[in-house]
Amino acid sequence: MASPRNFCRAALAAILVATSIPALQAQDPPRTVSSDQQRSDMMGAITGQLFSTDPNFAPPSPADNDLGEQRLLFKRDDYKAFTLFANASEFFTSNAALSHNNPRSDWFTAVQFGASYVPHITGGLYGEVTAMQQLYRYADYSGLNFNSLDLGAGLIYVFSDLEGLSVFTRYNYNLLTDAEADSSLLYQQTIRMGVNKPFIFSRAHSATVGLAADINLDGWPDYALRNRFAALAGYQVNLTRLLQANLFYQLAYFPYLDTGRRDWNQILSASLVFNISPRFSISASVSGSFNDSNEKFYEYSVLNTGGGLSANYKF
Repeated sequence: MASPRNFCRAALAAILVATSIPALQAQDPPRTVSSDQQRSDMMGAITGQLFSTDPNFAPPSPADNDLGEQRLLFKRDDYKAFTLFANASEFFTSNAALSHNNPRSDWFTAVQFGASYVPHITGGLYGEVTAMQQLYRYADYSGLNFNSLDLGAGLIYVFSDLEGLSVFTRYNYNLLTDAEADSSLLYQQTIRMGVNKPFIFSRAHSATVGLAADINLDGWPDYALRNRFAALAGYQVNLTRLLQANLFYQLAYFPYLDTGRRDWNQILSASLVFNISPRFSISASVSGSFNDSNEKFYEYSVLNTGGGLSANYKF
């Protein structure tokens, strides 16, 4: 059970997010646009559920953009195309700024909310339109606070005769701003393409493997623009009717466009999800991220642990 002190810390962080009142800076570690990108990518991969007992699609979360929409087994009459989603999580991080030297720990709150529309077009073809806002607020190092907006649309094709194998392509616009949203840190336009294959072992457990590539079309600042090529794998087991365990792994290669920088990044996470109802769940997770680069300054490792509440409504 959480101590009163930790509970108060989490409550205060949530209030800061909701009101966007800047906290006093406590000797903030140096930030870079690159670290903002990496923090957003990392939390996108580990926040929210990767899989669901819902037989249509995995619940919307940033991780869905990595794994793609998961088409499993369902009756077409039961399919619901529109989803509203939200997630609020509190984490402890061992390396708030993803620094190579002198990593500093902190607590931070991650909030995501948005909407996704995945209409059935014809046969195995689906459309996809998603809008998502993310907010990141740190308890001590408030100078690291930032927001991330994603707007995107694309197509998904599911091969029913290949047991759910799917391919997808989508356009995405991403904008990073400071906490007050009055200064842009980065914007970029990308095309994402990928393939995913679910494996349904039984009603109790399943896995998904996938490949994804992000091709950068345009953005600013030039030195922060990059392409991304990733291999992903996820596994989910239903421990009970309401309790799920999830594992997720990503290996990604990032070649930067305007410099000679080349990064290899790994993310490994494990989580437990308690489904309060079909629309609400509570999760606890632990994850590690490790970045190797040909420029030593950008190498780092970080451990994140925490939990949160997720909600989704399909119609």
